[in-house]
Amino acid sequence: MKKTLIFSTLAISLTMTAPANAFLSSLFGGDDDKVKTEQASTSNPLVGMLTDSLGISAGQAAGGAGALLAMAGNGLSSSENSEITNMVPGLSSLTSAIPGGLGGMISNMDSVKTAFSALGLDPALISKFTPLITQYLTSQDASSGLLDSLTSLWK
Repeated sequence: MKKTLIFSTLAISLTMTAPANAFLSSLFGGDDDKVKTEQASTSNPLVGMLTDSLGISAGQAAGGAGALLAMAGNGLSSSENSEITNMVPGLSSLTSAIPGGLGGMISNMDSVKTAFSALGLDPALISKFTPLITQYLTSQDASSGLLDSLTSLWK
């Protein structure tokens, strides 16, 4: 009898707290940004390519691509940055998928590795991300100058 009462109480409390948490989350902003980022990332063709090829989640693909593109943005010319911004839809949603506010701190490959680790990805996957991103940009008619610059930055 005690087991049934404890189980029933637990089941009722879990059922009652989920809607309350959802209500409070929506009332105070909760995970709106995370949900918007995830939705934008899921519909991004680059993210789709990465998830299909690497068997990772959309959030991991978006954050990993965002980390690599954020690092590249620091080393590209302004015309190359404009080119990449025009070729990658939702680029800001990719960089906002980088966890823990690391997006603004990505300046070199070590910081990209840190972001990959924070995403639950092995930093060794960087070597699989970079050719796929380059392949995607090639399919978008990226200039040879941009592709050469990225290849050089991502060594």
